[in-house]
Amino acid sequence: MRPLFRAAPVFVAVVLAANLLATPATAAVAGLVSPSSVPQIQAQPASVPRVSAPVDPAPPNDVVRTPGSMGSPTPSGKQGAPVAAADAIAALPTGKIQATVVTVQLADKTAAQTDSAVPMASALAAISSADAYWLAMTNNRVGISVVASTARFRSSALSTQQPGQIADIVSGELGWSQTAQRALVIFVPSSLNNGAAGMTYSNGMIGGRIVIPQISPLTNPVLTHEFGHTLGLDHANSLQCGSGVSDVAPGPYSGFADPSCSIRPYGDSLDIMGISRYYEKPAISSPNWDAFQLGRGDEIVDAGAVSSSRSFTLSPWAGSSAARAVKFTDAVSGEVYYLELRTPVGYDSAVAVGGNRGVKVVQRGGGASTIELPFSTFPFAGNYNTKETWPAGSTFTTHAGTTVTVESLTDSAAVVTIRPYRLPAVGNLDGATLTRSGDKFVLNVNGWAYDGANPAPSSPVHVYITPPNGVQDNGHAVTADLPRPDVNQIMKVPGNHGFSSNFEVTVAGTFKVCVYAIGSQGNIGLGCRELTIEGTPSPIGYLDSIAVVPNGSGAAIRAEGWTLDPGTPGASIPVHLYVTAPDGTTAASPFTANAPYPGVNSVMQVPGDHGFKVDLPISQPGNYKVCAYGLAVSPLSDGNTMLGCKTLQVVLAASPVGYLESVTPIRSGGSSAITAVGWTLDQGTPAASIPVHLYVTAPDGTTTAYPFTANVPRSDVNGVMQVPGDHGFKVSLPLDQPGTYKVCAYGLAVSLLSAGNTMLGCKTFQVMSAAAPIGSLDGVAVARSGTSSVIAALGWTLDPGTPGASIPVHLYVTAPDGTTSGYPFTASVPRSDVNGVMQVPGDHGFNVSLPLKQPGSYKVCAYGLAVSPLSAGDSMLGCKSLQY
Repeated sequence: MRPLFRAAPVFVAVVLAANLLATPATAAVAGLVSPSSVPQIQAQPASVPRVSAPVDPAPPNDVVRTPGSMGSPTPSGKQGAPVAAADAIAALPTGKIQATVVTVQLADKTAAQTDSAVPMASALAAISSADAYWLAMTNNRVGISVVASTARFRSSALSTQQPGQIADIVSGELGWSQTAQRALVIFVPSSLNNGAAGMTYSNGMIGGRIVIPQISPLTNPVLTHEFGHTLGLDHANSLQCGSGVSDVAPGPYSGFADPSCSIRPYGDSLDIMGISRYYEKPAISSPNWDAFQLGRGDEIVDAGAVSSSRSFTLSPWAGSSAARAVKFTDAVSGEVYYLELRTPVGYDSAVAVGGNRGVKVVQRGGGASTIELPFSTFPFAGNYNTKETWPAGSTFTTHAGTTVTVESLTDSAAVVTIRPYRLPAVGNLDGATLTRSGDKFVLNVNGWAYDGANPAPSSPVHVYITPPNGVQDNGHAVTADLPRPDVNQIMKVPGNHGFSSNFEVTVAGTFKVCVYAIGSQGNIGLGCRELTIEGTPSPIGYLDSIAVVPNGSGAAIRAEGWTLDPGTPGASIPVHLYVTAPDGTTAASPFTANAPYPGVNSVMQVPGDHGFKVDLPISQPGNYKVCAYGLAVSPLSDGNTMLGCKTLQVVLAASPVGYLESVTPIRSGGSSAITAVGWTLDQGTPAASIPVHLYVTAPDGTTTAYPFTANVPRSDVNGVMQVPGDHGFKVSLPLDQPGTYKVCAYGLAVSLLSAGNTMLGCKTFQVMSAAAPIGSLDGVAVARSGTSSVIAALGWTLDPGTPGASIPVHLYVTAPDGTTSGYPFTASVPRSDVNGVMQVPGDHGFNVSLPLKQPGSYKVCAYGLAVSPLSAGDSMLGCKSLQY
């Protein structure tokens, strides 16, 4: 820590909390920490004076000790280690302070005003709360016991007098004088005219006189604070620096090495001896806990002078476990630091939150004061620093270089690692130069370096090169092992410590070279250099045009232009096209500008092919942006070139229009069909005859598709729609079953990026079945045929749907043994009688012989088979029996 800077010997502490606003944002309301028998005193806002914020210079200290008493006031300095003998603090004796409690009716106040502002019950509750706190802080060794109380003691003192005058008058009127372990607590029914929220007057013994103004939400915390003064404690202050440094060394004669730093009195609001909060009483900090031997003696681990990296686990300081805090000595400065975990536990429940939840770094100050080294030492407005503790991942660094890193942090534990100051590497970047070699450059980096902790061996150096594209490389490790007698002589070190390394450079532009010396205890940057290589000119060229063109069944954007590299004018160079679609996505298309472009060759006076014409498929309408880049191929070129950007609006074409006008079933001879008639056209391509798809759903539920083109002339459509071309259709589709049919027609878009196909309409119709064949099995008989007998069967049949046709007949003969044989033939024998009666043409009779196999009873059945489309089916012509 810093040396102790002593001040005048009367005021030991700075203002407590008199200048708190009546309702500060940080004052969380909580119950008083006191025995269960003490009632909670509710805040009385009407009786709490509203006072102003602290100003500079600070308001008066709230404790006065006579010269030579315990603890010397040190409002501006910080104490180093080891602690000077004059600052040594003895452990507190065991026992309770014998408190006399008086509520005083001042001469200018009425009895009613006194009872309202300082009721005795509230005064005693505040004493009880302070007693519970100090018993907890001292392992039940030190507390406060009320030995006498007087309510509404009438005094000649006035509210306009200084608190010290009031204390002298009241103690004189009572005949009270200070001896060891005794305290007089005076409650007055007004604010204190010096702006303090409480005052303590002590002659150096344990005890003293305490003056407390009217009861408010500050009473319990302030009274507990004032009893801390009667025990010999001074204030919990904090470091404040305009530079924001986390720690600062002493100045050469006085003050600090950083003149922007000072001690902020009461700046530690995580300590009961810092600025008070409404209702809350945070735990006392570990330096005074250690100095006054407040607890059991096992709460703080003494790590001593840290010479190697060490890790410790902290438990919540407001808890009760052993070894919950750590103190260590900076091996370079000799100063002592304390590390505490402040989380919402116990007395810290309401205060160790937000930026005040974490690891607190604190030191002893002058006398019995402490100095917090907060996460933010910048001056802050108001009364409370909201960034007092160090969060997980942060690192506190002492002014001598020792670091404390908060590795992890929860409400129940924090792991911290203390690392002592190390000697970093030493060195210098003497130079970085570029030398051309053909189409390449060689970058030379040179200098010297050695390990500060071990200077004799040759040590590593890391070189990082950032090329013109701004992407730093992964680094190059070289060894500083070249002789440098100048370094040996000036730096007084042995060994070889020079380095000189070459790196090949193949592109033009500005390079940044940074070099680092690597040491066993710390690395150091040796500096950076920037060097520029003038390259050959970048490519030239132009994106001439973009347009929408067909692309198979879709569309594409055609980009045309040219580019060439002046450093290699005969080469066809790469081009990258970037197409940003309406949905914001961008697609890259690389290709080569190798198409003939005679105009470029003539104007630019160059050989080779440098044009490009590429089609980039697109799939959505909207605004497109196309940007083209010519990529350099020449060594050490200045880089690539944007050839231009163009935008294009791609419009969505309307869907086709049209109509399915009619669907008619037709029978023609032996076949049946439907005829579909209608028209359709694509408005985006009005002259084209576009595809049509007809979907026919048969009675059995099956659907058949029929594709064709609407290319039949329809002058009526042309006239009404004012379009050229042929757009009608008239098609016949076969039918193969009776029942209900549904026919739907669709016009298919042919325009680029059309809104889609169009249903032209649907129609349903009924197809009736044709009549079944008619006829007769006229007779069957046994007849002789040569030497054998046969069955002679005669009759006729015809299909009414196809009356001129001779149709098939099937005869089935069932023999005596039960077997049945079938005989197919055609009814093609002339039957003029049938023609006459039925009024039909053609031959429809049959007269056939069928074999007999065995004697017995036979049965013969005849069937006429339908040949008409959509017939109702075959017909039985009759059955006859015979005996053989």
